[in-house]
Amino acid sequence: MSYVTSDLDHYYKISMVSSSDRPEKPALFLHGESPVWDADSQSLLFVDVHQQNVHRLDYYTGKIYTKHIDYGQVNVVSPVSGSRRLLVAVRSALYLLDWNVAGDSALRLLATVDEGLPDNVINEGKPDPEGRFWAGTKGPQTGDDVMPDKATLYSFDLNQDGLVHPRVQLRPVTISNGLTWSLNTTVMYYIDSPTQKVEAFDFDSQRGEISGRRTIVDISNYGYEDAIPDGMTIDSDGHLWVALMFGGTVLHIDPDLRQVVYGYKLPVSRITSLCWGGPSLDELFVTSSKDVHDANEPYGGAIFTIRKTGSRGVLPYHFRFDSADSY
Repeated sequence: MSYVTSDLDHYYKISMVSSSDRPEKPALFLHGESPVWDADSQSLLFVDVHQQNVHRLDYYTGKIYTKHIDYGQVNVVSPVSGSRRLLVAVRSALYLLDWNVAGDSALRLLATVDEGLPDNVINEGKPDPEGRFWAGTKGPQTGDDVMPDKATLYSFDLNQDGLVHPRVQLRPVTISNGLTWSLNTTVMYYIDSPTQKVEAFDFDSQRGEISGRRTIVDISNYGYEDAIPDGMTIDSDGHLWVALMFGGTVLHIDPDLRQVVYGYKLPVSRITSLCWGGPSLDELFVTSSKDVHDANEPYGGAIFTIRKTGSRGVLPYHFRFDSADSY
């Protein structure tokens, strides 16, 4: 399903990923999140948080494969370098996931965080240029409200025993979200959603350390007072692309000029995250969430594809854990 939209300055095409069973209908999920392009399999990986599913969309066949996680909500999925396994975040822990093993026996625990905070969950995460994994938590949530300043941004390194060890990078945060790195790897961009800001840190790639926090864009200055920035990715020009939860918009941001270039409006309000994909990395896949209380958004939970933006992405980094297949 697709439609074309344009204004005086922009012409682009938006489509929705179709259901495997009914190609004339969009595939709808309860809370789509964490999209990442897997170039090796030419697939889009993503999760449905509350349905506790990891999904893989085969680009060429359009078929969607599903792996259910009984243990709890799954918020993040990431490829692992040189491995058949995937990295997933389930509740407040990181696991390796073997797609071909049945049930939760497919999970291999790597690390846990936020001990003593049973209502916290890992909310977002990505590997950095050196293959470390960065992931942040979210505080206790009731409806759309999240308790402030109860969460943490972590990085995960291998210790001397070859085991994954969490390292506190930023605390407190409320809803740790968008993460990406500048093309020259000297800057890490980051979002703590309730601040309504896209922020930057100086990034020491070798040490895995951040410093020099500053604001790139405050979305409330652009008329999005009721929205919060969520997922984020970067293109081959070093520009940022940010999903606006409750804003129904994808923002294209120039971080050097510290300004919004353009806003791509979608027909749903709850935009969650996004990534570049497709054979040429010029298709922007955008996940969304269904508002179960709003019948006026029939496409809530769809996965959208924005084409003809004039931009393209770069390949995502993979988590490096050399013994992943034997762990």
